Amino acid sequence: MIRTARAEPAGRLEETLASSSARARDFQMALEQAQQQFVAAAQVGYESRPLNLFYGLSQAGRAIAAASPRLGGRTQNRWQGSGHGLHFDPDISAHGLIGSRIRVDNGNADLFSRLSIAIGSPTDVRSATFGELIEQIPDYAMEFPDPSAIGRPIHDTRVYAAPAAFPVELEVQLPGLPMEGPMDEAVVRALADRYPALRPLRVSTSEPGTARRSHNRGRCLFVIDGIDQLQLSRSGPYVPLGTQTYRRHSVLLPELGESPRELRPLASWWMVLFALSMLARYSPHHWTRTMSITHSRIASRVEFILDSALHAVPELVHEELASIAAVDQEPS
Repeated sequence: MIRTARAEPAGRLEETLASSSARARDFQMALEQAQQQFVAAAQVGYESRPLNLFYGLSQAGRAIAAASPRLGGRTQNRWQGSGHGLHFDPDISAHGLIGSRIRVDNGNADLFSRLSIAIGSPTDVRSATFGELIEQIPDYAMEFPDPSAIGRPIHDTRVYAAPAAFPVELEVQLPGLPMEGPMDEAVVRALADRYPALRPLRVSTSEPGTARRSHNRGRCLFVIDGIDQLQLSRSGPYVPLGTQTYRRHSVLLPELGESPRELRPLASWWMVLFALSMLARYSPHHWTRTMSITHSRIASRVEFILDSALHAVPELVHEELASIAAVDQEPS
């Protein structure tokens, strides 16, 4: 599908690439290099795979920046980037991989900031731990469930038909929600406010100060006051405004770091693969220990991330290119 987009660019994608031969050349060659890096990643073991995966994504990011109308042209944002724009200390002896932090420069020329602007992802995260970042990835959160964890993606939150009248109630499986007993409205509100798409919605209450539970265990209810709080998902049902698409599925994502917004999934994958590539490249002794299935408690989880990236990341690249091609996207 990405190769089809290269051969037959449509909408804003075609318009932007046609405006500059330099952008068109970078778009084509960067995507070719990205494909070759991902093909190589599938052929090597976990010992080297993070390097191919990250540099494949990095080149795909260059192509997205070249194709985005949010960069270059009449905007104040340059489309060519240099430098990673991220920092990760590969010495993980103090905190382990899960507790180690990835820091964001918030610059105006690095590649991560170019990608973020191109896809509408925030650049003010400042920093996040590796553990917080992998919890943002729906594949990981579904494979390794943790009912007590907060700040995880929320699935299956939808209204199946256009309501005839408002208000209507929306059932949500909110991470961190007490499974039984009375629920304090303020506690539910605090958990919900981690999700930008849930902030505008009222918590449904059974009495003042007490949030209502759904008949389904572990779920609570929110109030949709009008159609302006809903959007039509790609799969058909109505979902809360601000819901994102991840591999053709609707998902609510939490805020991260110091930003009041959620990262776009491709940006989350970018930071995760950057950290793993830095660890594998600059601290091979720590990488060897991390990937030892007999000595590392997280080895199988990192293996899962590296396997999932082979399929998830190219699919997300295609989703972002399709979003750029949409005729209603305007420069920002």
